Amino acid sequence: MNLNLTKIMFFTLLMFSTLMSISASNWLSMWMGLELNLFSIIPILNFKSSIYSIEATMKYFLIQAFASILLLIFLINKNLMFMNNDNMLIMMSLLMKLSLMPFHLWLPSMMEGLNWMSCLLMMTWQKISPLIMISYLNINKNMIFLIALISMNSIFGLNQNSMRKILAMSSINNTTWMLFAILMNENLWINYFLIYSLLNYLIIKMLNNYNINYINQMKMFNLNFFFKLNMLMLIFSIMGLPPMMGFLMKWMLIKNLIYNNMYIIMMMLIMLTILNLLFYIKMTYFMLFNFNIFNKWYMMFKKNNYNFIMLMNFFSLFFSYLFIY
Repeated sequence: MNLNLTKIMFFTLLMFSTLMSISASNWLSMWMGLELNLFSIIPILNFKSSIYSIEATMKYFLIQAFASILLLIFLINKNLMFMNNDNMLIMMSLLMKLSLMPFHLWLPSMMEGLNWMSCLLMMTWQKISPLIMISYLNINKNMIFLIALISMNSIFGLNQNSMRKILAMSSINNTTWMLFAILMNENLWINYFLIYSLLNYLIIKMLNNYNINYINQMKMFNLNFFFKLNMLMLIFSIMGLPPMMGFLMKWMLIKNLIYNNMYIIMMMLIMLTILNLLFYIKMTYFMLFNFNIFNKWYMMFKKNNYNFIMLMNFFSLFFSYLFIY
């Protein structure tokens, strides 16, 4: 990506708008931060303009504008009689911005039209301000249980063939975990978010480098054995399988939920993740079970940039034991 002046300006505006909405002292300033964020991300999504990206941007703009209007109406009328103690309506518009259940179906269809780096922004940076705004609300934790109850988003990912849609569904599932993390403890959320963003970045970088858009393209990679190995490790990691880095983020939250006696919510989250495992395993199917041949000299002479990342991913739990305990 050529970082010319326009791109630098919009990226700076994107960062400052998020900082504005998370550091503001009143709700109206937070709302302004969200609006600035919306106006700065629209050109970023269209840097490599195509019919699909324009359509995706239009969808994004309409949904976010609708959520912003709802948020503003609820904030202005917050002192009315029917909204004295209940922040659920404000939360509803923020859930729409986050693309969480039951307002989640716009994200997969929108991401289908974007390039990979825009998808990464949508799945990581755009989650920050709405999540932090939800954490400012005084909500009964049992209300959040309803959100977990209806976040059966995993079912929608089972019949998908597009990598973008699968990652979008994965993002919705992980955002449900992040929502609980930020309501329990902000440090916990920061750790979860950083690990999740790193894993997403690594997966998207590989898919972007090899130009993979659909699951069945995975089986074409008979040449690069290390690519398959790395991709497999990253998918296992984002699944949350124990020796990997992705297990660390889920493990921290599960421990916190147990300390707070929130067993039902913990069981719900784990059940949802088991559903999610199914379509991750579908991604690995083509890499694991297809017969492939690679030459020995390829292993000897091929320089690979991802080996350190693979090592870090695999031994992260071991290192964390060394540092924490």
